[in-house]
Amino acid sequence: MVLAAVLTPTVVVATLAACAWFLPLKVVAGIVVAAVSGIGSAAAERKRTREDRVLRPGEEPEVQAAVQRLCLVADLPRPEVVVAEERHPNSWVVDAPGRVPRLHVTRGLLELLDPAELEAVLAHELSHIAHRDATVMTVVGMPGAVLAGGGSRLGGFWPLMAGRMIALAIGRVAGVGTATLSRHREFVADRGAAILTGRPSALASALLKVSGGIARIPAADLRTVASRDVFHLLPARREDDGLGRLTATHPTLEQRIAALERLEQGLQRARRAG
Repeated sequence: MVLAAVLTPTVVVATLAACAWFLPLKVVAGIVVAAVSGIGSAAAERKRTREDRVLRPGEEPEVQAAVQRLCLVADLPRPEVVVAEERHPNSWVVDAPGRVPRLHVTRGLLELLDPAELEAVLAHELSHIAHRDATVMTVVGMPGAVLAGGGSRLGGFWPLMAGRMIALAIGRVAGVGTATLSRHREFVADRGAAILTGRPSALASALLKVSGGIARIPAADLRTVASRDVFHLLPARREDDGLGRLTATHPTLEQRIAALERLEQGLQRARRAG
């Protein structure tokens, strides 16, 4: 995990420095334009997320009570809670430096899960906050993400096209390191949720329900939210195409369920011994 976190941005910076030193100025300009385009898209997505309204006291009392209870148990400051009016069932955390963390859940998630399952999902997101995962993933993954995003949309004459292709290649390579780190943090957050609630089976049940709920949402709707998959409880897009599991932001559902089942068995043995 540490190796992926350190090497990923280092490789991006070193490769960009090499490009600036060895490549023609016009090609370097194409890389810069791709990066600026990617930064603009990322900033627009972040602005849209920040505009989501934080729950006021008395709104969604079950959700707010569960978050408050879990924060007391985990000795964490209470994050701001946002209910996004989106159909697809999911949750994620926004934890920008210098700001109060925001825990987002969608309306589709609230309608799908029972109270125990919702509590397990909230505990999963609070575990991300405790480990500052959203901040780490932004720092590690943002350079590669903006290059890949800008490179995939930029056109023009050949120097710009060459810069676009180089930016896209750098972003894709960096994405492998980011995905490796992301998969590890999901296992850690699942474990944190299981320990915090004492019910790994509740999170396993929630993951199964959310997976089925996402599968029923039209692909066009899922594409609009897939850009933040690295922060989602479960990815909105399929992760078994392209480079396969190397670029997957999450472990497979089967891997996560198996890990939670092992935790459940361990807790059951501990209870019997106690």
